[in-house]
Amino acid sequence: MIVFSLFLALALERLRVTPAGWELDEKARSFDAWLTGHRTFGSARQNTTFGPFLLLIPAFILAILLLMSDQSLLLLLVNVLVLTLVIGCRNKRDAMREWFLAVQREDLASQKEQAEKFLGDGAGPGASIGDHILWLNFRFYFAVALWFVLLGAPGALAYAFFRANADRVGAFMDWIDWIPSRVASFAFLLVGNFSKALPVWLEHLTKVEASQETLLTIARSAEEIPSGDVAVNAEPEAMLALARRSTILLLAAIALATLFGWVV
Repeated sequence: MIVFSLFLALALERLRVTPAGWELDEKARSFDAWLTGHRTFGSARQNTTFGPFLLLIPAFILAILLLMSDQSLLLLLVNVLVLTLVIGCRNKRDAMREWFLAVQREDLASQKEQAEKFLGDGAGPGASIGDHILWLNFRFYFAVALWFVLLGAPGALAYAFFRANADRVGAFMDWIDWIPSRVASFAFLLVGNFSKALPVWLEHLTKVEASQETLLTIARSAEEIPSGDVAVNAEPEAMLALARRSTILLLAAIALATLFGWVV
């Protein structure tokens, strides 16, 4: 059920079957704003330690509803519905595709415009196109798939609510990303330069730091990043290839675990 739901949701996302506005992020931010301004929940939400846990309310409600039903078809529909809401970021993917096309056309004005759209938020100071590709692939695909395997649709939903409000939950998000970032970076080792990246991965294994820093540091050790006088799209293509290989590896591992009965 898990692997089928995941593959079906990914296929729907790639084929763009869902409407353009079929994304949870804006609704998740609106929910957090509602909590903050609520007469009862407002003061609790503003607590830096326990406030972020209020974002789990929709996931808890979904978990209770799923526990009350034992219908496999309903579970499949809910899984696919939730996954299609939380997987992918269409506007960023469109900007990335247009940027690559602009590079091929040598259209500098369009390159700059699409790069600004792509790096518009969450990229961090000095982030490159390649860095942001890797980070978005982690946040919108890899981490979602991992939390879905671990905790089902409620886990994926909870992660999406935290992800959408990452700037309002502070360091709490780094703890949520701690396990997925270590799994993702280990996948980089397996699909990249293992011997070169392993010491770096071990060095960051027990650190509690920004997950973005961990991922990018290990990725640049696992993947040969072109240097010198090379095409402007060489580094983004290298990081995109690494991100795709690591995600495919995760999906293959989930499928294998399903065959052995470790996940259902």
